[in-house]
Amino acid sequence: MSGRHVIYASTGLGIHDRRWIAALEVCGFTVEVRTDPETLVETVANARPVDAPVLAGPLDTVARRLVGLPRPVIGLSWGYDLQQGHSKAVSLDELGWIRDLDGLVVDSPVTRDLAMSLGVLGERIALIPWGVDLEVFTPDGPRLTAADHGFADASRVLLSLRTHDHLYRTGDVIEAFAAATHINRDVVLVMGGDGPLTENHVHRVAELGLEDRVRFIGRVDEHALPELLRGADLYVTASETDGTSVTLLQAMACGIPVAASANPGNEWWIIEGETGREFAVGDVVALAQLMAAGGDVSLETAAALALVRRQGDWATNRLKLAEVMDFGSSERSG
Repeated sequence: MSGRHVIYASTGLGIHDRRWIAALEVCGFTVEVRTDPETLVETVANARPVDAPVLAGPLDTVARRLVGLPRPVIGLSWGYDLQQGHSKAVSLDELGWIRDLDGLVVDSPVTRDLAMSLGVLGERIALIPWGVDLEVFTPDGPRLTAADHGFADASRVLLSLRTHDHLYRTGDVIEAFAAATHINRDVVLVMGGDGPLTENHVHRVAELGLEDRVRFIGRVDEHALPELLRGADLYVTASETDGTSVTLLQAMACGIPVAASANPGNEWWIIEGETGREFAVGDVVALAQLMAAGGDVSLETAAALALVRRQGDWATNRLKLAEVMDFGSSERSG
């Protein structure tokens, strides 16, 4: 491996991409970014130095195209790129190409285990859980109140921050909220994020007659998240598939209760009744009951905070990348 150069290849420059790029820089690497899908293979192949490794993800749309280049190719799993394909019964033969990666970065044990079942050697896999900035995401600090969102002071604020997409089942959040309003008249819903289903969600809320109890606030800048999270009474994620959800960890780090779908990625973080509450993927009735419920959850939030501090400190977790980028370099140099 020449010097400390790394190529970062992805489909764009979203918030998660920027986190990985910043992490590489913290580890001392000079990072060259490649995101143009039309020229991706050519520009990565021609990058200098010729033996600089490439960190490439998602797996299905980026890393797969780079396998076989004469430089180390480290795959960066985004969780869904293996889990979602597997759940949709894609032939294992179609996923077998990941065995040819020089290394693989995953953010949850379930993704690691799936990769190993496909033939990736355990010593080539680095488990680097997503984490949060524990100096920023804390239980203490300013918080947005129900009144700040235009609701009555006594409202129970439910918060969703996932992309409005079928994969994240944000439609389930709206249907469950509608049911929860019949159980607890104080519940209100704040939906951050956007996506291909946003227009459908707005229409559905209007159809249900819930416009005065739902706020669509769009994408929220990272710096504004802590006070938004601290002001919620419950953070909700209904996703079909997750590796490690950053917003879930951010909510836990801010000391608010969480209700999460029981997909394998979330189950690494949510221990039912200990660090949060779970419901089966697609179980709108169970989610509605969790949305409507109140009660003392101080023990759960304390345990959740301790777990994130123990396993989800991004300042610590990201340093593992320094070793990852050496995957495959010795074999190729030999």
